[in-house]
Amino acid sequence: MKILLHIGQIKTGTTALQQSLDAASEIMLARKVLYPRFGGNAIAHHLLLPLCGDPANLPPWSLENLGGPEAAIQKARTAWANLCNEVRQRDPDVLVLSSEMLLGQTDGAEKARLADYLSGLSDDITPILYIRHPVEHYRSRLQEWLKTESSPLPPTRLALREAILDTEAAFSRPPALVAFDRSTLLGGDIVQDFATRFLAPWVEAADLPPRQANAGLSAEALVLMVRMRAEGGNTPETARRVTRQIGHLAEIDRSDPPTMPLTLLPEVAEAALRAATDHRWLAETDRLHIPGLNVSRIDGAPVPDWLMTAPPETLFPHDPDRLDRLSQALMQAGSDSSRGKKPSGQTVRRPRRFGDLLLRFLRGLLASSNDRKTGAAPTRNPSDPRS
Repeated sequence: MKILLHIGQIKTGTTALQQSLDAASEIMLARKVLYPRFGGNAIAHHLLLPLCGDPANLPPWSLENLGGPEAAIQKARTAWANLCNEVRQRDPDVLVLSSEMLLGQTDGAEKARLADYLSGLSDDITPILYIRHPVEHYRSRLQEWLKTESSPLPPTRLALREAILDTEAAFSRPPALVAFDRSTLLGGDIVQDFATRFLAPWVEAADLPPRQANAGLSAEALVLMVRMRAEGGNTPETARRVTRQIGHLAEIDRSDPPTMPLTLLPEVAEAALRAATDHRWLAETDRLHIPGLNVSRIDGAPVPDWLMTAPPETLFPHDPDRLDRLSQALMQAGSDSSRGKKPSGQTVRRPRRFGDLLLRFLRGLLASSNDRKTGAAPTRNPSDPRS
């Protein structure tokens, strides 16, 4: 049996790939390729981390859902035992496991422990790692970060070199390194690339459904989320309430598309590039060459002090006029929601003060939340002429 161990990098379509593999698991199983559920209904195999390493390295929300560190370890051991039984019963030709947490959240000893576990099933193990251009990787991380956080996120080094060397040592073979770049991915997509590159001849690319896991919000939508959290005092409850608006914001982005995708300010992109010494090492050792990456500009310069503390929403340009339109449209969606109406997604262009819009929006959300808790009729704002 061949084991394909997909371990990241984060922000390289990992969730989309995991969703696609899980959706096609029955088709793949009929062709002797096993993509198992590993612990409950989890579509990714993050429980491999507490199996071989420190459960505290799991995200806080994940660890809380598992019941704490000790419970996570026990559930990981149970999941592993179930997987071993399934392998014996199914007798697949290929076992596919996927968790991006295994790359950066485990050290060399923990990776070696994982290799020991897997070698009990097979001695044919291929670690797989997709790697993104450092500037694009930082931009994508920042975009995802701002959906839930407002604290600084400087482009610090990600210790790719150590993680890759530890993987090589643990599995006694170099991992398969693939550049995550739309121009070179087979089929232009990680799902199609993974199927073509690693699952042939058992599974064809057409057998895996395409997935879009994370909504790529516009620069204006991200700035709006930061400002709403600030208006609400940056409390955990406000953060949760604002995060629930991602769907509305994505709909508004579609109805009033931005003129350009989110891009970093030139000085921010330059800082992220110059700090990417691990990517330079990849090129210098002929392990991987990233399309469009000029390694001569990577000199290991420290990240500027101002970038270590800068509010992340200031690191990319945005359109103030479009920001106002989005805030008005989101306020309308919140008003419609409090009345039990389906949001239309249409933008409203009547100018209003930004702070007032945010305040009314948050009050409307709070009123709507209280109505649902008490069972009362939807609350209306008496100052709203539409009431």
